[in-house]
Amino acid sequence: MRIAILGSGSLGSLYAALLSQVEDVELLIHGRGSHGAHMAANGLQLEGLETIFLSNAEVFFSLEEVGIPSEYLGTIDFALLTGKAGQTTYLAGLAHQLLSEQGMALCLSNGLGHAEKCIEILGPQRVFAATSTHGAWRPSPGCVNWAGKGKTVLGSLPGGPGEIEAKPLLEVFLAAGLEPSWSSDGLAALWNKVLLNIAINPIAALAGVENGALLSPDLFSSAFSTMLEGAAVARMERVILPDDAELEQQLRQVITATSTNICSMLQDIRAGRNTEISVLNQAIVTRGERAGIATPLNQMLVSMVTALHVE
Repeated sequence: MRIAILGSGSLGSLYAALLSQVEDVELLIHGRGSHGAHMAANGLQLEGLETIFLSNAEVFFSLEEVGIPSEYLGTIDFALLTGKAGQTTYLAGLAHQLLSEQGMALCLSNGLGHAEKCIEILGPQRVFAATSTHGAWRPSPGCVNWAGKGKTVLGSLPGGPGEIEAKPLLEVFLAAGLEPSWSSDGLAALWNKVLLNIAINPIAALAGVENGALLSPDLFSSAFSTMLEGAAVARMERVILPDDAELEQQLRQVITATSTNICSMLQDIRAGRNTEISVLNQAIVTRGERAGIATPLNQMLVSMVTALHVE
């Protein structure tokens, strides 16, 4: 099986390292910037919950700045899009070139709207819904820390492939230790992940803390209240969600499982990069306004995080 990991930042690099340990899996890992350049020159080091070194003799590392050799075009069975929000359109276009005739794609990026962009470029018959709650961060270029073990959920979208088509990839994910499961309601799975992201990422980023600090009563109350605003918007859009008590339990479980993780939004702020607030809390605010639902906590977090963006 040929798998392309497109946009290999923290999460993509984690998936690359773990998938590299599965027999009969051939990887193409596409990155950019100093992290991508370091991987291409020196390989990838995984630390934290597991230690793996992936050399550039074992897999092919490609760079956005250089491009992908033509011999890989049309040969990929599954493309995993793991880049930042602003990369989705570019990475979906790259997947369109790389995928074989029967190849399929999934997007693990945070936020709302990614699946729709992939469907526009690739067609609904080639796109799975997908989410991940694994925690990863980059201490240095070429190195990724697996800070929290989570789950990978694949699901079906209207007009999209089903569990039978996903089975080979689910088996590979299981062998890699990525804790996969299947959801017949991919839209609900996407929203469940978004609700966790809007609750955890901006608060941890603004407080400058690891995820586990959000278990303190005051911070957890703020995180859960933010989550409930998003849940109200989702339910207005007729998304089927667990009840509030189960949402609270899920939030507590994910924070506990990723307690030592430095969330991607905090990493971005520390590195002077723009964050993904536009596809997380801002998306909740926008959809809430359209539905006539007030989302003041999400709006406040958007304003505060946006004020930290680099001009």
